[in-house]
Amino acid sequence: MIIPIILPQLGDTMDQATLTRWYKREGEAVRKGEPLFELLTDKANIDVEATTGGYLRAVLCVENETRAVGEIVAYLSTTADEPFVPGGRPADDPKAGESAAQPSARIERNADAAPQSKQLKPFVSPRARRLAEEQGIDLALVTSASKSGRIVEADVVKFLQNRSTLAASAPPPQTVAESSARAEPFAMPPSAQDRIIPVIGVRRVIFERMSSSAREVARVTLTTEADATALVELRQQINAAQAQKFSFTVFLALLTARALVKHPYINATLQSDGIHQHPFVNLGIAIDTERGLLVPVIRDAHLKGLGLLAADLKRLGDEAQSGRIQPDELKGATFTLTNLGQYEIDAFTPIVNQPESAILGIGRIAQKPAAHQGQLALRWMTALSLSFDHRLVDGAPAAGFLQQLKHLIETPALVLV
Repeated sequence: MIIPIILPQLGDTMDQATLTRWYKREGEAVRKGEPLFELLTDKANIDVEATTGGYLRAVLCVENETRAVGEIVAYLSTTADEPFVPGGRPADDPKAGESAAQPSARIERNADAAPQSKQLKPFVSPRARRLAEEQGIDLALVTSASKSGRIVEADVVKFLQNRSTLAASAPPPQTVAESSARAEPFAMPPSAQDRIIPVIGVRRVIFERMSSSAREVARVTLTTEADATALVELRQQINAAQAQKFSFTVFLALLTARALVKHPYINATLQSDGIHQHPFVNLGIAIDTERGLLVPVIRDAHLKGLGLLAADLKRLGDEAQSGRIQPDELKGATFTLTNLGQYEIDAFTPIVNQPESAILGIGRIAQKPAAHQGQLALRWMTALSLSFDHRLVDGAPAAGFLQQLKHLIETPALVLV
């Protein structure tokens, strides 16, 4: 029996992925549940396991090639010596060679090509079509890098890059004024070629979600300043007493989670049937990676202490940085925390991560002159910026949450000791 292996859909927004590695070679045995190949999706590198055992008979997708969801990338056979022809059908099948899985011939666009009306129309993924429309590109000019002839977003990006390279290398028309300018001893040299960052993968997800949030959310941002001196001192004491060291982000995550439990209108998401106020806190932590901004989720953060929160944050951070984080780890947040203190940022206006009702931005903890017990003293201060969707939350309840979080930061012993 010949079994087609298709590129699976691993997320609601996924319509293509890049196959980065085969774990088996043609002819090798494959066990059910064994990793067969690795995919690079919008969010992470994911191993795809074989759903059945057999022998890898034909590989239709080379490594580092992008394919559309549902496309056949290989064939398995249940026995090693089963008759097999390219295309995936048994040798005695009269329809062998006509299989839909057989890679279609790439359409050649040259002087000897058949008229356009007689050529097969290649498949174009939704993202590729959208990008082409945004950039005003005729898809008939785009060549697929896939053996199947399918055009995906990466093909359109490559077309844009090639067009930019050709434009940059073309000599500009010369004028008398330009000739004179080149003769001047202090004339400016021609500018270097632009570096093009393709809006694909994680960057495409960020592009779409931030644009959607800016269009749809009635965003309001409240900012306050908290005296974090007690928190700084308590952190120093805890870290000095044990081998495990806790970052400020871990402390702030714990305090935020405890405050959210008492303010369910902030710990809420907008869904199709209305506003859901959650009895649990799934805390999203924004993490900067080489591939872009990711927001892993610490589930049931309100039930965890410093040790468990730190362990979860380290594991999720390591997986996000390495690109191995699973899609499920990036879903289901009820509230997001983003900390830019390490970049010496005092305050900022974070974008609400839909469908959540709010997001908290935390600035650096720095010493500043402040009033303390009736006197001016150097205190460790930090700015808290709460952006919320005014469609879901009114201003006063949002301010009440921020006020309580400020109180917990200023008196952390009430929670941590």
